Amino acid sequence: MRGKGAGEGYNVNVPLPPGTGDQTYLQALRETFVPLAEEFKPEIILANGGSDSHFADKLGSLGLTVKGFFELSRTVVWVAEKVCGGKMVLMVGSGYNPTVLPPCWYALTAGVVGLEKIDVREPYTPPVEPEYCRRTVTKTLTELKQILKKYWWCFK
Repeated sequence: MRGKGAGEGYNVNVPLPPGTGDQTYLQALRETFVPLAEEFKPEIILANGGSDSHFADKLGSLGLTVKGFFELSRTVVWVAEKVCGGKMVLMVGSGYNPTVLPPCWYALTAGVVGLEKIDVREPYTPPVEPEYCRRTVTKTLTELKQILKKYWWCFK
């Protein structure tokens, strides 16, 4: 969860339980990536965007929606503008449900190019995120911040 050797404290992974949806996924992103990027101040942000975390992609186990992908990309763009002059690269490519690939990739790209909103219909009815996801991720984030405060001021 935190890296080894010279990379200790720089490798930050947030384990997410199956079914984690938009709200909780964004919570994890905002509580880890945002403060870390603000403190680290990278020269550029490379983002890997694929649709395998969409709820209808059976290879993954997460519960994101098309709207969630849009909000994720908008968050990454906002951070890139704030910390590195907007320099970022979105690498789109993964996902195994051909029905959700186009709307998810569109949502990611739309967020990067600065659209304020998108009008894309979800191809399937999204499930309700299980309550245990929010509880589990909130607990995980609390524990992770305790570990990372050894390396990062933003978590002290």
